[in-house]
Amino acid sequence: MEVIVTDERDERFIEFCKSFGCVLDEPQVVLLLENYASTVGCASFKVYDAESIEINSLFIDSVKNQEELSYKLIKQLEKIAIDLNFKASYVYLDEDDLALKIFKKLDYQIVSNDDEILIKKEFRSLI
Repeated sequence: MEVIVTDERDERFIEFCKSFGCVLDEPQVVLLLENYASTVGCASFKVYDAESIEINSLFIDSVKNQEELSYKLIKQLEKIAIDLNFKASYVYLDEDDLALKIFKKLDYQIVSNDDEILIKKEFRSLI
């Protein structure tokens, strides 16, 4: 499997998101997970504020490897964000489900739990 870095204008991303009933057209960094020229997953982030990103999509087209592929895409998004000097990552979730469990395993903490669940991860500095 190959991870491809692209943006919200990539037709593969647009079509893959549509297959999940989602349309994301704001400027963002996009990762596509390709397997034999077929998109099997995607993840993206946009700028949340001056020091943070918001992961606003994570779609995996496989129940079998869903957690493993999710970890791979999230970790890659975080690496890109750190390389761009962001300090934290936020995620809004609709419900307490597998996605929340995955993010919690990656050290995300619940910030608020109103209509949507807001979780955050502070990136650790290596310095």
